[in-house]
Amino acid sequence: MKALIDVIPTAEQLALFSRVSPGVEVIRGAAGSGKTTTALLKLRSCVGFYLNRARRQVNPQPVKVLVLTYNRTLRGYISELAEQQLPDSGISLEISTFNKWAKRLTNAGTVLDFEQTSRLITKYLVEAGIEPDFGLEEALYVLGRFEAAQLNDYLSTRREGRGNTPRMERPARQILLDRVIRPYIEHKRAHRLVEWNDLACSIAAHDYEQYDVVVVDETQDFSANEIRALLRQCSPEASVTFVLDSAQRIYTRNFNWVEVGVSLRPEKSHRLQTNYRNTRQIARFASAMLDGLVIDDNGTMPNFDTARGNGSKPIVLMGEYLDQVSAAIDFLRGIDLEQNSVAFLHPKGWFRDLAPALRRAGLAFVELTGNSEWPKGEENIALCTIHSSKGLEFDHVIMIGLDGSVLDVDVPEHEEGEDGDYEPSARLRRLIAMGIGRARDSVMIGFKPSDAPDIMRFVDDELYEGKDV
Repeated sequence: MKALIDVIPTAEQLALFSRVSPGVEVIRGAAGSGKTTTALLKLRSCVGFYLNRARRQVNPQPVKVLVLTYNRTLRGYISELAEQQLPDSGISLEISTFNKWAKRLTNAGTVLDFEQTSRLITKYLVEAGIEPDFGLEEALYVLGRFEAAQLNDYLSTRREGRGNTPRMERPARQILLDRVIRPYIEHKRAHRLVEWNDLACSIAAHDYEQYDVVVVDETQDFSANEIRALLRQCSPEASVTFVLDSAQRIYTRNFNWVEVGVSLRPEKSHRLQTNYRNTRQIARFASAMLDGLVIDDNGTMPNFDTARGNGSKPIVLMGEYLDQVSAAIDFLRGIDLEQNSVAFLHPKGWFRDLAPALRRAGLAFVELTGNSEWPKGEENIALCTIHSSKGLEFDHVIMIGLDGSVLDVDVPEHEEGEDGDYEPSARLRRLIAMGIGRARDSVMIGFKPSDAPDIMRFVDDELYEGKDV
């Protein structure tokens, strides 16, 4: 599978690497601004600095380097590129997802997975009379943001990283703490159960490693406790780089820098403005999906004014799913698949009818979701969930089967605000915009006209080419 990133610094990126110094650095940028490329360049620059420093020591030790990503697919992609950029000797390099890294450090045995955690929390939510879907997200958000001894801070702290709605006033927060979160914690303690947030809290409280260079990509989807854990494992003179864009945040978690112990100096805070990936037409299409959403200081809207050039408008297929599949395959026949990469993305990873159709058409493909190693074969068509495409890049992106029944979130009438910042709906819009932003040259989406997704109401007709299939 072709890896598109050409790790050559642009003028904008070069300004970030003129001087390497210890401390925390934050690089923000919209989709297409070269954040992952920047992360790799920063990694190479920092490793060179610390290697030179080590060589001047009487008994030089290997430079300890850690690169963390949120999911395994991005880990495989970055590993493929980073290992080409770094020297073969003098460093101890670890490229991992947070969960795999945490399990190694703590030597943890069985860890509750998401489904097991969800079932336990949902039991207490039902008993407390709290709507399960929203309550589960809120409980996980609280557990990931606050240290165990500081849970009462939730009662009065602003909800960073969550939309303004659904609202959670203090009495509702107290009920969630007393009848859901604390009983859940006590249940785990009584039955000696451990979940992933427990590992993060343990690492934040103990010294396991002393890393010299740390780079974290897609930081917007890490929890506060995960960031605390990471910072605890850095040497006093470490260089730590966080790369993020909260406009692409697709999980209900976040933090502010002060609460995780980071005081950012102006010279350590950067924002990438130029869109090197998308055409203006793709960037405008993605921007429309985010229209009206509140973007915090860690987020950057896609900027079609700085896009790399013009291209064709995104194509919107309207018809039955199998007809969308046929239209997408016809499109592929006009592409040089030796030189161009194509990603079929879907929010739920539903490719049951697509995969056999590609095989019948003689089009080889790979499945990227959850793959911790970047595929080495010649196939340039990938099937992937939108979540797992974070940080990746393709020439062409196709998202068919985006029916309203698959995507839509019912917004209660009493939660509709002027800013449209109802969290479940906002997260879905960020997810689709993020998927669109993976594309360099073209975007195609599709749905049944009788079941159009709500996201299309944010997109003016002039921004795409509609096709009945």
